Amino acid sequence: MFELLRQHPFALLLVLALHGVLFAALLLNVNLAPDSRSGEPLEITTGDEVEVVQAEAVDAETFDRIQHEREVAEQEAIAEALREEEERRRAEEQRRLEEQRRREAEEQARREALEEAERARRQAQEEAERLEREREAAEQARREAEAERERAEQERREREEAERRAREEQERREQEEAERRAREEAERRAEAERELEEQRRRERMEEDMQRMAEAAERREAAQAAAERREAIEEWQAQASAVVQRRWREPADVSASDRATVHVRVNETGRIISFEVERCAGGPAFCASVEEAIERLRALPEPPDADAAARGVRIQFEPQ
Repeated sequence: MFELLRQHPFALLLVLALHGVLFAALLLNVNLAPDSRSGEPLEITTGDEVEVVQAEAVDAETFDRIQHEREVAEQEAIAEALREEEERRRAEEQRRLEEQRRREAEEQARREALEEAERARRQAQEEAERLEREREAAEQARREAEAERERAEQERREREEAERRAREEQERREQEEAERRAREEAERRAEAERELEEQRRRERMEEDMQRMAEAAERREAAQAAAERREAIEEWQAQASAVVQRRWREPADVSASDRATVHVRVNETGRIISFEVERCAGGPAFCASVEEAIERLRALPEPPDADAAARGVRIQFEPQ
């Protein structure tokens, strides 16, 4: 309640004024009441004719009831005044809130309108700038296309001139090349004839030299073969003589006894192996042949490796 009184000071003053009026009326009734001891009404006399008010005495219970009713009435009046003041305050607060909302809505609408106008202005400016850029780009493209056409035309003229010069140069080179080839062909034919004649001469000389070389090789080969045969025959004779000297001929040999032994040696004449290829005689004769070879460790050195590889065949027959 004290909070409400602080919030509504005008209502408090109004209630206090009503309360003062009621209290003054109460005092007036009390002064006008007759004396209860005499039971006679109080008479007030003035110079003028006045209306006589008949006051009635009331007891304490009635007075308390009246006082209570007045207090209740006062409280109800205060409550009613407070309610009216509260309603008025709420109405004022509602009106103020609505006014504030209206102002905020108007401000929001104004800001939105300004923002929309700013956006529209920026869009218009951007659109104008875009159109200007497009116009400049189109103009730049036109200028570049014009320059490209001029450059292409210039290049075409230069290319045609270069092709013309190239054709003339090519024709000149072809003519010079044809003349050069003709000269070279004539020189080549002459050179070919000279080379052919020189080749024929060299071939004849080579054929003569080949025949002479072949004849010399044949002579040398025949001489070498003869010398080799002589050397092999001499080596075979020496080897046979060495073996014959080492052979101990048995006493009971027959004049018809014969033996052939194939002896293999290395390049230095050392005996590698031997084989009795044929022995027509008694056991003593054949054994003496093998003993003669086994006692030997080497033969005279062969004339070459081929002779050593072929070996030597030694004939054994009684003396």
